[in-house]
This record gives sequence, C-alpha cells and structure tokens, in this order.
Amino acid sequence: MDRFTALIASGVVALVVAGLAVTQVARGRETPPDLSTPSGVVLAYAVAEQRGDGVTAWNLLAPSTQARGDRDRFIARVASTGARDREYLTVEDANIDADGASVFLVQTFTGSGGLFGSTSWSNRVSVRLARVGNDWRITVPADDYALSFSKP
Repeated sequence: MDRFTALIASGVVALVVAGLAVTQVARGRETPPDLSTPSGVVLAYAVAEQRGDGVTAWNLLAPSTQARGDRDRFIARVASTGARDREYLTVEDANIDADGASVFLVQTFTGSGGLFGSTSWSNRVSVRLARVGNDWRITVPADDYALSFSKP
C-alpha cells in the first residue's frame, strides 16, 4: 500500500471513530420530554417503561388509573420488562379535547440482522390523558398489561 492510500484509509478510520464518538455524546444528552404537554407525558412514560423505571411511570398515571393497580406490583412488572434498547419511541397526532387529550405512541422495534438483513416493525397505540390540577396524567396507558391483574 502506498503512502497516499494509507493516508486516505487513516482519514476514513478517523472520521468513523469521530462519528461514533459524537453519536454516543449526543445520545447521552437527550433532551427530556416536556411534561407540560400530553405528548411529553406520553413519551416520558414510555421512556420510563423502556428503561425499567416503574416509579417514574407510576407517577405519570392519573390517580384513577393508579387505583386500578397495585403500586409495588406495577413497579416490579415494569422493572422486569425494562431495558428494551432496540425500541425507538415517537409520539404523533396529539389531540386536546373537552374530555382530556389523546396521543398516539409509536414504538418501532428493530431486529437483529437476519437472513435478509435487519428488520423493523412498529406498534401504534392510542394513549388517553386527563388534566390533574395543572398537569397531564395518563388514564389509558400504552401498555395496560403492567396494570392488568395487579390487584391482589
């Protein structure tokens, strides 16, 4: 390999390493969702579930929704299903009406490379919210499974 080719190869490797470093730094500086909006509350709830943070998820539920489940069991269930690092979360179509708000949570899952390359699929679910004081809280969560059957 001549000197020019070696320099080009070194430059490409340096750019790739720099790109990966910037991606890691940017990923660590994600801006937190805006909890003053229905979309922000839904996204914060979904991120909390994704990370296995049941306490944060529980605190974003409306009191009427919390009454349907047991706090400790909810937190344990969320913790046991957390750490879904191959899930990308977005929110769409926020709609505020007289009864509260609705937001669509879109969960896009990426699979590992299979026979035909990587795959992905999405799940789009409606989440309902209500005003509790000055805050938005979830009345119908995206994953009702965490609340289901949690009463003794």
